[in-house]
Amino acid sequence: MPDLSDPAVIELTQQILARPEYADAKSHFARDAIIQKILEWLANLNGLRFSSPVLYWTVFAIIGLAMLALIAHIVWTISIAMRAPIPEARTTTPAPARDLAAEAASLAANGRYLDAAHHLMIASFRALGERAVIELRPDRSNRWIRAALRDSHLSPELTSELDLLVAETEHRWFGERANDRSIYSKWRAAFERLSTPAG
Repeated sequence: MPDLSDPAVIELTQQILARPEYADAKSHFARDAIIQKILEWLANLNGLRFSSPVLYWTVFAIIGLAMLALIAHIVWTISIAMRAPIPEARTTTPAPARDLAAEAASLAANGRYLDAAHHLMIASFRALGERAVIELRPDRSNRWIRAALRDSHLSPELTSELDLLVAETEHRWFGERANDRSIYSKWRAAFERLSTPAG
């Protein structure tokens, strides 16, 4: 077994540890050595009580003052946070509902009758929801709305008219895209009936 105090062994060890792959190992060794020195110093601190009481109590007072300063800082920070005014709650005003009937009239004035009819169909659904005829939700399809209309308390004549209008609008909207004035006129008449209290 070689003597570890041999200068050749020490030199070889230093050459090996100088390689790049051992760079992290050296930093760990250095950190461990510093921690070890701190622990040894703390262990020897008790010995200062008898060999150098002034230095011992000075170190003890500095550590105590540092702890008191940390506690005072924590208490001060918490007291500032507790005394801070409560932030005002952000009040968000809901966006005003779109006037679909007015938009439909504007579209019809520009000759876009199918778009205008589609707007009036949605406005009619909204009116039916506001009158609690149907439960209007974003996930409800037109097929569901038509079935709900057939089960509602609306007059059979109005129910049949709305059912046919929805079917015709769907056919035009998703199919032929026929843009004639008649579909808009029918929806405008239906929407006006739904908008009146007796409708």
